[in-house]
Amino acid sequence: MIFFNKIKNNPFLRNVSTLAFGTIISQIIVVGTSPILTRLFTVESFGVLSLFTSITVIFGVITTGRYELSMGLPEKDESAKNILRLIIAIGLLVSILYFFVILVMKEIVHYKGVSGLFLNNWIYIAPIYTFFIAVYSGLIYWNQRQKKYKKITISNALQVILATLFSLLFGYFGYVELGMIIALVLGIMMSSFFLLKDFNKADFIFRYDDVKEVAKEFKSFPKYMILSDLSLTTGQQFIPIIFSGLFSTIIVGYYSLANRMIRLPNIVLTSSIANVFRNEAIDEIRIKGNCSQLYVSTFKKLIVMSLPIYILVFIFSPMLFVFFFGDNWLQAGYFARILSVLLLVEFVATPLNSLFYIMSKQKIFMKLQLLNTIFGALMIYIGYKFFNSPYWSLALFCINALLFNFIFIFFTYSISKNEEKE
Repeated sequence: MIFFNKIKNNPFLRNVSTLAFGTIISQIIVVGTSPILTRLFTVESFGVLSLFTSITVIFGVITTGRYELSMGLPEKDESAKNILRLIIAIGLLVSILYFFVILVMKEIVHYKGVSGLFLNNWIYIAPIYTFFIAVYSGLIYWNQRQKKYKKITISNALQVILATLFSLLFGYFGYVELGMIIALVLGIMMSSFFLLKDFNKADFIFRYDDVKEVAKEFKSFPKYMILSDLSLTTGQQFIPIIFSGLFSTIIVGYYSLANRMIRLPNIVLTSSIANVFRNEAIDEIRIKGNCSQLYVSTFKKLIVMSLPIYILVFIFSPMLFVFFFGDNWLQAGYFARILSVLLLVEFVATPLNSLFYIMSKQKIFMKLQLLNTIFGALMIYIGYKFFNSPYWSLALFCINALLFNFIFIFFTYSISKNEEKE
């Protein structure tokens, strides 16, 4: 009772708990249905899904122009709505461009791509998914601005629930080839429509001059953050792409399930904390000129939350993967063990990286992320070249990522003190 009262009386913990509640529901469904999905779909199906997700998420970064990161900065809501209109317009134009590029590469140039990527018809679904990534991202950041954390929680949970239910349905009827990919797209589409319910037609009237004005005002975000976040996202998502080229789609399938099981809680939980931390930090900086106390407090909370989770994952993951998914998935358990070491530190660093955006230090972040991606790719190749082992490739990649996450923590702590303005 004391614990729940503490959460209720602490706005930060209350808001994080609200956002995390959707994660808990989502994870119960994901974990509960995964043993069924691993029996309905092949290891290769999981590999193809992972490859599709990695490619679309990487290109989804470009689709928004990263303008959604500026959503909380304008004082007036109308300016924030213009940013949302801008995001949807950019998303539509870039997704159409993606479609024509795919059409030319597949049908005219007959380019095969990594592991025959362009030979698959599911590549045509990618532009649809990237467009809804842009729409959904913009709507989420709008609701963060409004501090509608319950609505964000429901939409995140709804997306996972719908994607899982559609996957089960397609798998049951034997639609194995594209089932999980189509389910993923339907999940984000329907979640986007859920978030759009509060808007009316007038909210989406596109006034060129107004949209152009916010595009120019916050031009530093696409200027610096596209390359920075593209490096970050590529660093997180390029493993399936490289693994499919260096090893096989089956190896990608093992990695995919490991990533699916242990990275999703990290991403959603840290995202929930980052959303609250971002708003609290902006308010504290406006009042005090810095947010060092909030930073230290949040840092300690993240340490306390991450340690028990990932220590248990490291110890028990191979055993748990065999128990829940069968003997065929032991290799995924070992991948999960390697990833858990990185995720422990990433859990702490990721929410605090919001300060790079808030304090207009995007250029520094961009350079660090670019180096992280380059060296990460090099580590994967070294693991393949000298050991011919996906385990060594993943381990070396994680060591590199750990080093850069410690560097991020050092920089964000310095930024939180905002000493240059004191």
